[in-house]
Amino acid sequence: MNLNRNTLASALPALGKLVCRTSPLGFCQAIKLEAEDGTLKLTTSSVSESITYETEFEGTDEFCCSVGFDEFRGAVRNGRWKDLCISYENETLHVGDVALLPLRNIEWPDISLKVEAPNCLLPDNVAGLFARAAQVIERNDPRAILRGINLSADGITVTNGKELLNYDFPLKLESSITIPLPLALIQSKATHAGLLFHWPTENGTGFSIIVGPWCWTGKALQGNYPNWKQVIPESNSLTRSITFPPESAQQLETLLKNVPDTEPHNEVELSEGQGMLVNVFASGVKTSITAELSGDWNSPLNVSKAYLLRLLREGHRKIEIGDGHTPFYATGGIGRYIAMPLYVPACKQEEKVPAEEPKQPQPSQEETKMERTEMKVVSAPVQTVAPKQEPENNLSTLDDLSASIEAFKLKLKASFDEVAALARKVKEVQIAQKQKERDFVQAKRALDRIRMVSGF
Repeated sequence: MNLNRNTLASALPALGKLVCRTSPLGFCQAIKLEAEDGTLKLTTSSVSESITYETEFEGTDEFCCSVGFDEFRGAVRNGRWKDLCISYENETLHVGDVALLPLRNIEWPDISLKVEAPNCLLPDNVAGLFARAAQVIERNDPRAILRGINLSADGITVTNGKELLNYDFPLKLESSITIPLPLALIQSKATHAGLLFHWPTENGTGFSIIVGPWCWTGKALQGNYPNWKQVIPESNSLTRSITFPPESAQQLETLLKNVPDTEPHNEVELSEGQGMLVNVFASGVKTSITAELSGDWNSPLNVSKAYLLRLLREGHRKIEIGDGHTPFYATGGIGRYIAMPLYVPACKQEEKVPAEEPKQPQPSQEETKMERTEMKVVSAPVQTVAPKQEPENNLSTLDDLSASIEAFKLKLKASFDEVAALARKVKEVQIAQKQKERDFVQAKRALDRIRMVSGF
């Protein structure tokens, strides 16, 4: 059979996602080739998943064999022609000019599609939706159910406990199914619509997802997915909103990509500006962006930079939020995105406004304290005045310490910048010195050649 070498090579990265080279099981390091009725199936498998790629060919060859995945990939990549000839003769698989010996005693697990099982349609470019949803998943989450993607009648849903992303494509499912993270299907980069088959097993639910020439089969994650619907805020509780035009959203995304991170939360503050402007304060950079605001914006919205970037990449342009520390609701793109804003105490918000931090009243407080101390000498029962003043003094001391820490951070940053600038200058001097040395050596060699030619 003759197959397009580039097409075959482009399918190998997705097939290789289920290959484990350190596994003692032979099928985890192999690839199975099945040729029948003008169709070649390439399959790799792990203990609980398998993925198959189908391609058509002209001919009547029929065979089934297993070879090492790395050997087969090397033979495909080293092919010298556009079309690659694959044949099975004398118990040897020939891939182009390379002969591969089949692996013996390989027992593949029974992970196959149940064609008679119930099925439902998945939306167009479902593999791309899985790839975008995977960015929200926390792969090290101790709760295994949160490391998967939930499919239900309400669409495709993922959450990590702090963020929630839902693509509201209605699926004809009576009960929800949580599939593991489909790394192999995402790597295939197939843009077709999908078809989901599901069936009960002895200890769970089996499923298969067919997307174009790909078929991914596995076992659903056990457990109950969190009731994410109760996290969605009610529409009457969303009292204020920000709507970014497309140009402003792109400008904000570019700004967030370029500003440095400020650990631990990478805080971005959105507040009301003059006219149709929104003030954006991130990592010491302050700018204004055109946007439409509605509702009461006496208090700013503080959001993690990662959350804000994610909702912008999802195409969301409108952010709605209620009063108090409640989740915000982003719409305008595909589906909906919900996350928690950052909690900023009132004292930290006051520190951001220089006008609210006067240092002149401190002497008057000290004088008042001294006067009350003198009164304490005259009248012994007045003992409750001093404890009232101590908390205020402590608060001002903490504010001073916070301001000193911030100033020290700025000094450290300036020092690091100066050190980096000095290092660059030293490198420039070294490069210039090496260039001078090279010029000197070249001039010396030219003089030597002139002497040899002239006979001096």
